[in-house]
Amino acid sequence: MSNTKIFYLLLLLLLLLGITACTKRAKQPMQVIYDPDQTVEALLETPNITIDSLQTVELPSDVQQFYYNNNYKLGWAESLNRTQLIENLSELIYDGISINKETLEQLKKRNEQYDNLSEKDKIQIDFVFSTAYMQSISKLYNGSINPKKFYGDWEILPKPLNTSATMLLALENHSINVSFDSIRSKQPVYQSLRNKLTSLYQINDSVKIFIKAKLNDTIENLSTTKKHLAFLNLLPDSISIDNIYTSATATAIKQLQQKNAINPSGYIDTTTQKAIYDEEAFVKEKLIVNLERWRWFPRQFSKDYILVNIPAYSLISVANNNTIQKHKVVVGTIERKTPILSSTLSTVVINPTWTVPPTIKKNDLIPKATANRAYFSQHNFTIYDSQGKVISPEKWDPTKGGSYRYVQKGGNGNTLGRVKFLFKNDHAVYLHDTPSQWGFAKDNRSLSSGCVRVEQPFDLVNFIFTLLDNSMSKEKIDQVVASQETKNYSASKVPIDVYLLYWTVNVDNNGIMTFYKDVYNYDTRLYKQLQK
Repeated sequence: MSNTKIFYLLLLLLLLLGITACTKRAKQPMQVIYDPDQTVEALLETPNITIDSLQTVELPSDVQQFYYNNNYKLGWAESLNRTQLIENLSELIYDGISINKETLEQLKKRNEQYDNLSEKDKIQIDFVFSTAYMQSISKLYNGSINPKKFYGDWEILPKPLNTSATMLLALENHSINVSFDSIRSKQPVYQSLRNKLTSLYQINDSVKIFIKAKLNDTIENLSTTKKHLAFLNLLPDSISIDNIYTSATATAIKQLQQKNAINPSGYIDTTTQKAIYDEEAFVKEKLIVNLERWRWFPRQFSKDYILVNIPAYSLISVANNNTIQKHKVVVGTIERKTPILSSTLSTVVINPTWTVPPTIKKNDLIPKATANRAYFSQHNFTIYDSQGKVISPEKWDPTKGGSYRYVQKGGNGNTLGRVKFLFKNDHAVYLHDTPSQWGFAKDNRSLSSGCVRVEQPFDLVNFIFTLLDNSMSKEKIDQVVASQETKNYSASKVPIDVYLLYWTVNVDNNGIMTFYKDVYNYDTRLYKQLQK
């Protein structure tokens, strides 16, 4: 063959290689895919092992989708991806998420043996890795339990997440760590709860028993006991975590003993040791159930919003991510719970009328009006029949009391007070003023029929009108109130979201915990469910 022919053959070969290189697609960037309908391309590099599609039919649907998208090739052939997943699964304990220990041990063992596994075993363990990844990020993103099935009064929908597409991109970029970090909630409350739970799990040693000591004595392993006391906020951060028995240490122990009706000796006996462990178990339960709730809650709040924490009996108003005001609130009783929901403010009503809801109609109004028909006039109620016709109290039939509609006139004495705040929801609840101001002075403010009563509600009106750029002055608002005429003001110009949420512990930046009464007795039942 002549040199010329060889030259042209080599040139042709180089051209073909160049075309092949140009047609090879670039690596897809790592990102979390939320749209369930979005698809991504198969992995660039996979072993020459093909999975029979029939082998995937018993797998969860999102796992099946992954293998379909990946042309029925292995996903977990890369050691780095497998190792990262095992590490992240091991650390989910800090999020309060339980992972099956047998599955985790199986993944560790098969990871060590991977190079020597048969094709059949590699396919089977690939299924286990894929299932573990998708189940864990789903739990991390939306929680381990569907709250709608757990609570009858839950209105927040699960957040969409495309687990199969997200896993494929994480595998292609060796970014399993990044995907877990991206999916984990960035809400500050979630982060502080997680940090606190992490600090508990990082106390590896037990509480040291000692029944006699002098101040400034060195006691073996006392530093571990101090870590337990510091976790429970009994020792301030300024105290050194060492083995020196100080007056601050003695005071912390006595404080715990007094709280638990133990002789305040300042030393650690078996009873005090148990009390420390019991306190930590209580805190652990609260941290775990509230981490789960925050995975249910919206991933991030809007720029402007109104937030109620039901157990704290508190409302905050936030503009441009800055807290502007805080209000005391009264929430529903355990029999008539305030629902947990996320919505958007629609209307502010000054001098609202009140249409009696079915539960109050049945349990309160009809029995009182049956005993005394003057109840209607005394409380400014108008009675309407099923045709919308006004019925006088004299012609009202108590045996058909449930068929009527009862509307209370706006103004003085109205059950809703002088203003209410409306937002779409399935429970017909809203925020409102109240003539029963005595409720705000109580510690236990679980007193309403489900709606949320707000202290100083016209401060909230001013907050809303400022955001809406409504030019109504305080004097003008006062005039509308004094007129006793019902006036509706749209709040749709600027979206102001409303969150009615439920969490029973806060942790500040210094690890200091504030607990709120579990007013609806949700915590223990949820904790038991999470441990299954």
